Amino acid sequence: MVRIARRQTQSMPESAQFFHQTLERYEKPLIRYALNFVGQLDDARDIVQDVFLRLSQQLGGVEADRIAPWLFTVCKNRATDHLRKHHRLVTTENDTLDQEESATEAPGAGLEREEDASTLRQLLDRLPEKQREAIQLKFIAGLSYKEISEAMKTSVGNVGYLIHHGIQTMKEQWHALEAA
Repeated sequence: MVRIARRQTQSMPESAQFFHQTLERYEKPLIRYALNFVGQLDDARDIVQDVFLRLSQQLGGVEADRIAPWLFTVCKNRATDHLRKHHRLVTTENDTLDQEESATEAPGAGLEREEDASTLRQLLDRLPEKQREAIQLKFIAGLSYKEISEAMKTSVGNVGYLIHHGIQTMKEQWHALEAA
């Protein structure tokens, strides 16, 4: 099956191959990113589907080295539009995508990890919007500082500042929770 897919990819026109590679690389990070906005996996998938539909319509107009900022900017805009349209408050108490359990895991380890993830999501939600967005783009979407700066329309230095201070704030709050 993999061999067939590779042959099909190689015989595709260049723009279709670029689209296919972009879809494979960014679909899951975009879904996780959209999920942080809308809180529902089905809605996040619909938003990402719309992002890739728009990409397919504008393949010639998007530079390959700027694809990540373009995708995440369109995704954020579509998620914001979705929230406005549906007038919903969003909670980020949702399961993460692609969680896998190990058969050899200790019985309480999974529960502890879920509690830690929930606490981290709560701490992330308390951050100012720009810090939260920069951290999500870096650690959930896996973008570089340059790609984040382009997506957020700010300088690379500011991205570093936002991420650093956001993480510091979360770290301090985490330690305060542990001490309590």
